[in-house]
Amino acid sequence: MYLTWASFNNIRMLLMAFMPVVIFYLIWLVNTSEGIRSEEGTLLDLVCWPDGNAIPVIIACGSIIAVVIELYGLYQLFRAGLSKKEFNVTNGLYYYIWALIVMIIIFLAIMFYSGLQSTIIRAKIKGGITKAMLRYASHLPSKVAIDRLQTRFHCCGRVNFQEWFYIPWYTTGEIVDANTLSSPKFVADNVPYSCCSMDVLWPCIHHRVTQVGTIYKYNPSKQLTIWKAGCEEKLISEMMSVSWRFNAVMALIIIAMILQVIAVRYLHTAYRSGLDVDNKIICNAYLLRSQTDSESQPNSFINKKKVFRKKKLKQARTLQWVTATYGPRRKKYMTSSASDINSSDELLKPIYE
Repeated sequence: MYLTWASFNNIRMLLMAFMPVVIFYLIWLVNTSEGIRSEEGTLLDLVCWPDGNAIPVIIACGSIIAVVIELYGLYQLFRAGLSKKEFNVTNGLYYYIWALIVMIIIFLAIMFYSGLQSTIIRAKIKGGITKAMLRYASHLPSKVAIDRLQTRFHCCGRVNFQEWFYIPWYTTGEIVDANTLSSPKFVADNVPYSCCSMDVLWPCIHHRVTQVGTIYKYNPSKQLTIWKAGCEEKLISEMMSVSWRFNAVMALIIIAMILQVIAVRYLHTAYRSGLDVDNKIICNAYLLRSQTDSESQPNSFINKKKVFRKKKLKQARTLQWVTATYGPRRKKYMTSSASDINSSDELLKPIYE
């Protein structure tokens, strides 16, 4: 592929206009990952530590490094349009290409880790929510985690609200065995206040949920005042949607970086071959150096050497031909002229005598 200065400059300007879009999405990744870490990540971290902070922190760190690399590349591309005598960016473009390749590998690793971690988190959430529910009365962080989880996702219990009927959650200080739910024993039809629904227009009935109340005309068969859905599926679906959102944006960034690597590689090879603002020549640009490209320079040198030898032989033959043609004639001419002079002297000799 051959590049002129016009095509080189057009590709350079297109990259410089395209890179702020990539930087914007990288900053979006940092901001979104921090928001996920402070909200859903904190809830997930309370249920199954430290899975709530691991993925958002890794994504944020990788995105910050990528922003720095993109700014460095933007600076190098700007300097590529200036005089090469003052600003030589051959090494800068080379380092930028390798930095992009490393970031592509890092983002692919993050995507793989995110998908693997989502499967692991799905198994951990089940045991984490159950463990926090059993420790609701005796462990304050578990109580805070369950209350925030049920309020945030509008849910009650792990699978449904009836799981609270077999846990003495309102007895402060009582330690509940983990095998309680494996052999359930009915305690009371009560649920925590965080299970109360915000969609109903009458007071929340979270004690004696299954019994009809005469004071508030409460009838559980017609309308419950608590959330019916469990928290496990809602939390998993939320984390999966967040993971897919992150992976989709990272996939777009990876595609953009691959295009950047290809374009900058062509610019780098053309720039290294001598193309710049002061030397507007047509240069050969390539993505990968092939065997024909590597052998073209030695072959051209050999061909030039052969042509030079042929010219030298032609000159030698021409010189020999000229020498062979005019040398004897000159000698003959000189001989004949001397004989003519002698003959003329002999003819004039009798006259003088």
